Amino acid sequence: MWTVVGEVLSGSGRMLLEPLQSVGESLKWEKQKEAEWLGSGQETESVSTWSPNFWRKDLEEKLIQYMTAQIPPFGSSSNTDETALKQHLSQLEMTFLPSLEHRSGFFKEAGLLVTYTRSCHASLSSHLSTLTDTNHFSFSQCLLVYEWGVKMYKSETCLRPRQTPQHNLSLGVQCLVWIILKTEENLLAVARKEVGKALKEAFDLGKPPCADAAVIQILTEKMEAAWRVSESLSEKVEAVCLEECLRFLE
Repeated sequence: MWTVVGEVLSGSGRMLLEPLQSVGESLKWEKQKEAEWLGSGQETESVSTWSPNFWRKDLEEKLIQYMTAQIPPFGSSSNTDETALKQHLSQLEMTFLPSLEHRSGFFKEAGLLVTYTRSCHASLSSHLSTLTDTNHFSFSQCLLVYEWGVKMYKSETCLRPRQTPQHNLSLGVQCLVWIILKTEENLLAVARKEVGKALKEAFDLGKPPCADAAVIQILTEKMEAAWRVSESLSEKVEAVCLEECLRFLE
């Protein structure tokens, strides 16, 4: 069953539509049978071994594995390389997401569009969350990912197959909101970390006037960079930076 799914994602195309439809029909049949068993008063344990929830979960896991393997690799080990990151985000937007959208038609015809869409969201969300982890990216890089997420949210063309029913569109919006919020969380954590490091290095020099100027410059640069993306984000960056300054001075 999962071999068929993998071959469709690998680009084998319409020739596998019929086998893929059989996967969808199997899940539909299992769901119907489960409802009949539960409606007849049978114990839940009697159907747990073939419940469609288990099948659907397995399908989602397989889809996520296939999709994650197709994400273009981010080819930079530097946490200051913004050019490589811009190229990577462009690849996601122009190559990876359109390829998922193209294949979504087969899953829609097979009655598996909701599961497919959910798996798309999970693979991309996990990838971007890993990228913006505080141990990997700088503040400016996290800001680039945040800005990209906002742009994709505003465009209303990302993460949803064409002619998707309205209820699937809301799932895509939820995914983008999650990506933006998670990136913001990592962005603020990186800002706090970088300001704390700057404070320590500046005051270790033993020259308070120079230290003050250096810290003020760092705070200003971060707030101005965030303001160019979002005024509310700039306010949040300012707040965490000031909190870190106060914590350092205690």
